[in-house]
Amino acid sequence: MTAQPPIIALAHMGSVDLTALDHLSDEVQDAFDREARWVTPLTLPPSAWNSSRHQFHSTTLLDVLAQVREPGWERLLGVVDVDLYVPELNFVFGEADRHRGVAVFSLARLHTPPGHEAHFRRRAATEAIHELGHTYGLPHCRNPGCVMWFSNTLAETDQKGTRLCEMHAAALARARAR
Repeated sequence: MTAQPPIIALAHMGSVDLTALDHLSDEVQDAFDREARWVTPLTLPPSAWNSSRHQFHSTTLLDVLAQVREPGWERLLGVVDVDLYVPELNFVFGEADRHRGVAVFSLARLHTPPGHEAHFRRRAATEAIHELGHTYGLPHCRNPGCVMWFSNTLAETDQKGTRLCEMHAAALARARAR
């Protein structure tokens, strides 16, 4: 019996325009050398909604993802199109939990004007790869061209690429060898 290849599962939560994300599985596959596939969509849990902030608590979404993650999935990435937060910040593009192998990121702040879909797709890939990198234990980077560089604005997201720097690529290889 041959071992199944590692899979990174992608699941949208709530209403997400998947036509804009048809490239995302390919981008994730290229970045991590793992099969990436869309799995059954999930519902946004009402418990994640904060009515005073008008945002969804990203950590609550990670809890939902951890509950549905299947044993055959090396990682599970949730994709939402709602504004996310953690209590100590105004908003987050995403959040990850390396111990449970789950991450979530939001498209809500990544949208571009009509006619700039390629720019939107690049932003989505950048944030997806960044959050998945954290699930492998990769920290933020000092290199503004590395996908693991911390970004708090769209300009910073646009500055970094979708690739890991040499140092983080080596760290990812070590993490997966364990």
